[in-house]
Amino acid sequence: VEKIYKLVKNFHLEFALLHCVSAYPTPIVEANIKVISTFKERFSDIVIGYSGHEENYNLTLAAVALGAKIVERHITLNNSWKGNDHKCSLTPNNFKNMVESIREIEQALGTGIKQIQPCELDCYNKLGKCLVAAKFLPTGHIIKKSDIKVKVARLKGISPGNIYDVLDKRLKYKLEEEQVINEDGLDS
Repeated sequence: VEKIYKLVKNFHLEFALLHCVSAYPTPIVEANIKVISTFKERFSDIVIGYSGHEENYNLTLAAVALGAKIVERHITLNNSWKGNDHKCSLTPNNFKNMVESIREIEQALGTGIKQIQPCELDCYNKLGKCLVAAKFLPTGHIIKKSDIKVKVARLKGISPGNIYDVLDKRLKYKLEEEQVINEDGLDS
């Protein structure tokens, strides 16, 4: 593969490399579709794809999820026709279903950046997590880890991710057990 890549690269700046196992049909356990990830890393300057010969299109979908940007599949009107190709080819209806599934996968892949999605906002606002008093804490108490716990609550307070902003702070007023800890109740 490395030799072919270098040879083609000498003549063409833009081309694609498709992972393929030349067996009709390809046994699932020998498909080795992780090669797509390897190709993407090794040949990052070209498009990587998948040429599938499995009996269904599950591996093709997995290849797309792994980053294949091109897929190649054979089409037949009847899987029972003679010849190696027909058994592992897709009928027009299966091909259509595969393309629809690929489009869904492409949408589902997203950006790779973890963030709150718009569909999560309602739940996030209802079930946000905040720091609360683990027990009764008197006015003037200096907060330690053992004084705090995290609670799922509608009430807004300090996010658990900001716990270190709370530790060793003095309380301006008492907190009852499970009462939300707010910034305005802390001295610096």
